[in-house]
Amino acid sequence: MSRILLKCLTITIVSVICSLLITGIIMHANDMHNAMGYVIATVCPVLISPILSFIVIRQSDRLSRALEALRRVKEELEVTNAKLFEKSSRDSMTGLLNREAFFDHLDEVRTRQPCSLLIIDVDHFKKINDVHGHYVGDGALMAIARCITDCVGTDDSIGRIGGEEFGVYLATKENSRVTAVAEIIRAEVNRMDYRTPHSERVRLSVSIGGIVDISSGAVVDHFQTADRKLYEAKRNGRNCVFIQSGMKEAA
Repeated sequence: MSRILLKCLTITIVSVICSLLITGIIMHANDMHNAMGYVIATVCPVLISPILSFIVIRQSDRLSRALEALRRVKEELEVTNAKLFEKSSRDSMTGLLNREAFFDHLDEVRTRQPCSLLIIDVDHFKKINDVHGHYVGDGALMAIARCITDCVGTDDSIGRIGGEEFGVYLATKENSRVTAVAEIIRAEVNRMDYRTPHSERVRLSVSIGGIVDISSGAVVDHFQTADRKLYEAKRNGRNCVFIQSGMKEAA
């Protein structure tokens, strides 16, 4: 309030000075010498300026505070929306991208940089659930998700695209690197010492199918190709890797 009053006083003083100057100029131009004119030129601004300036300044101050509050609310909404979007794009169990977000990301980046696709399926996952229970099965999925994350680079992305199925986007189109990463994932999962709450070890393994360089063509076609390579790995005893270069069918 003191700030508003100070502004009102300043405006009133300026108004009086301006009124006196204008009155003086007019009276001098008309060769008038009447002290009452200066009294009126002083009294009128003193009576009018404080009230009007107080109303205007107070309204302006309220508007400024309202705009600042709206700005803060807008920033909070943007942060909240970002968090909600992030949450909606993540698998609640593993924290990885969900199926839709993973394939949206894949479709977005694959035309801008080298890109290859791996599909990873946990071997005999139903048996793990049947023998040890869903709690142990869920723990196995989370452990495998962490293992895959540790095996890929910062430019790569991982998604949970099915119950026990993961997708991996690799930012490369080099066949040797794609194969190497897939083999590292397979070996690290197989090496995991995963145990039940009763310290019973549960042997884990994954089968991996993949395709190198998916920068052109339809994502669904590349996915089907990688899926065929995955089932080829399963038909060959599981716990193995089958990678295809580009869209060329493997022998």
